[in-house]
Amino acid sequence: MIRRHVVWFGLAIGLLAGCSEPPYPLPDRNATDVRTEEERLATLLPRELLAGPGTCKVRLLGREGSSSFAWAHCESAGPGVVTGVSVPVRVDGDRVTQPGNGSEYPPSVRRMFPERLAEAVLDNDPRMRPQTSKS
Repeated sequence: MIRRHVVWFGLAIGLLAGCSEPPYPLPDRNATDVRTEEERLATLLPRELLAGPGTCKVRLLGREGSSSFAWAHCESAGPGVVTGVSVPVRVDGDRVTQPGNGSEYPPSVRRMFPERLAEAVLDNDPRMRPQTSKS
């Protein structure tokens, strides 16, 4: 009797694993339009996310209509001090939206992004972040 339950339990686990969604599909970074949008965002985001001049590395996460969804890692260097931010963003034209802090982070991410992308961001999927010299 116990063996039959173990078999059914194993089948149930296998079926559930087989039904899980594949990872969120990210845009192909080799595509010209993706590279062009990442370059545009890398130019736009430093003045929007940093208090002064700096640089950003960007990973385009997707697009919907005129909105671009990305993860930006931006740094600004001053005399002896480097400050930075690593954050998911939504960009509509030149308007940049970033999530709230603390307890506001999850609900704001869900408002900013399509459902599957929001869940991938909240799951902290490492594929979402741009390549930096530290990663």
